[in-house]
Amino acid sequence: MGKRLEIVVVDDEVQITELLKTFIECASKNSNVHTFNDAGEARSYILKNSVDVLITDYKMPKYDGIQLMEEIPPSIKKVLISGYVSEIAEERLNQLDAVFFEKPVPMKALEKIIHEQEQLLA
Repeated sequence: MGKRLEIVVVDDEVQITELLKTFIECASKNSNVHTFNDAGEARSYILKNSVDVLITDYKMPKYDGIQLMEEIPPSIKKVLISGYVSEIAEERLNQLDAVFFEKPVPMKALEKIIHEQEQLLA
């Protein structure tokens, strides 16, 4: 088997990261999912490891999701999830080449992104 898709999931709510991890592991047999409940820890991990996809909440302590996306390599596929739609600048998301989903996360759309990224590894 070739390279596995490396996915980082960040949300300050443990239940959300665990739900997303479980879903991704069921939807993809070719991925490693790393969860973080602290954006600073996630940032450190991403900068030291090879990561293909970042799925992050917007509103978190210390760093928000956009700040986190700004500090990671542009080659990483970025997905922002949030219940705070009105606070998020669409222009900034476009500049970061990020996909946005409002909570609750549309799992089928997330699954499509994961599969697209897996295809890029093939």
